[in-house]
Amino acid sequence: MKKIVVLGGAGAMGQIIVRDLAEAADIDSVVIADFNLELAEKLKNEIGGVKVTAVFADLTKRDQLITLLKGATVVINSTPYYFNIDVMEAAAEAGCNYMDLGGLFHVTKKQLELHEKYKQLNLLAVLGMGAAPGMTNVMAAEGAEELDRVDSIDIYVGCVDFVQLDHPLAPPYALDTILDEYTKEPMVFEDGEYRAKPPMSGEVTVDFPNPVGKAKAILTLHSEVLTLPNSYAKKQIKAVTFRLGLPQEFHEKLKLLVDLGLGSTDLVDVQGTQIVPRKVLAKMIEKFPIPAQTPDDCEVIRVDIKGAANGTDKLVRLESIIYADKKWKVSCGALDTGVPPSIVAQMIAKGLIKEHGVLAPEECVPRQPFFDELAKRNIVVKKTTANAVC
Repeated sequence: MKKIVVLGGAGAMGQIIVRDLAEAADIDSVVIADFNLELAEKLKNEIGGVKVTAVFADLTKRDQLITLLKGATVVINSTPYYFNIDVMEAAAEAGCNYMDLGGLFHVTKKQLELHEKYKQLNLLAVLGMGAAPGMTNVMAAEGAEELDRVDSIDIYVGCVDFVQLDHPLAPPYALDTILDEYTKEPMVFEDGEYRAKPPMSGEVTVDFPNPVGKAKAILTLHSEVLTLPNSYAKKQIKAVTFRLGLPQEFHEKLKLLVDLGLGSTDLVDVQGTQIVPRKVLAKMIEKFPIPAQTPDDCEVIRVDIKGAANGTDKLVRLESIIYADKKWKVSCGALDTGVPPSIVAQMIAKGLIKEHGVLAPEECVPRQPFFDELAKRNIVVKKTTANAVC
């Protein structure tokens, strides 16, 4: 029986994973496992059919989690990344393959330490299989395949939102993750070594395709920067970067709040009471419910791979323009984050991925079949190759 458990399955990204899996003929059972059982039940009823079920899940209850995962083919962890290691450990004990949406470099690094354990158990853990990381890794792999030598891999994500919301600050994805991206030191791979840079540094203007157009993008902490240098060490890679370009108005508001210290997780004394600024910010944002509206946004994912083939310097560019999904009425970011893990989980369930251990997407995901499946969901990846000065 091909059974997939989606942890956080009632969340913004998890529900897309669930919906996509529910439409997969080769998957027998999809379990929406969420702390919010009411939302999980609501999603189950919206989808209908008999193969989707909803259950309560508390990731802090290890024994219960192991019981939940026993008998599952794959668990897709779409909960906050700081749960990754606990879920991985439980999946290993349950004999279940594992996947997540990323670990912001440092958590991913710790997860990789479980490689031998998973390999010995004949299990696979795919780390970071959303849009970025995830699609970006596979796109990088496609470009690197064309080159004898890889000098650099530069990843850019830019987006634009055409919906005018009456809301002071509507996060496009998990607030904690966004704040970590803006407050933690971004890592780069530079001159053949990992280096930390100041938060929100390295700003460049990127000329994305329309409708995104020119956008400012900053270095942020991402796990592609950790795994790609290892994956292409034999091709002499010397540099990897990841830059994020959120809508300019949102970026400026968030930057102000972060500069004021409201993204901090350190305790602050306020008239004898210890508070966490980030929690206060989150609570204040919660006071402004996001009004119901049909998403109308667009995201561009670009991966530039520079190097050489047959003695000639080359630039291989892979790019995808993703729009809000009209069928499911979800944003472009939810679509391109939720669809990839569903596709790869189906590949694992069908036996199309044979590798075992703890691996990055570029090491195990079949590239063309993956791109073909994305295209069926209106996510098209295009590749261009040109001579370049490297």
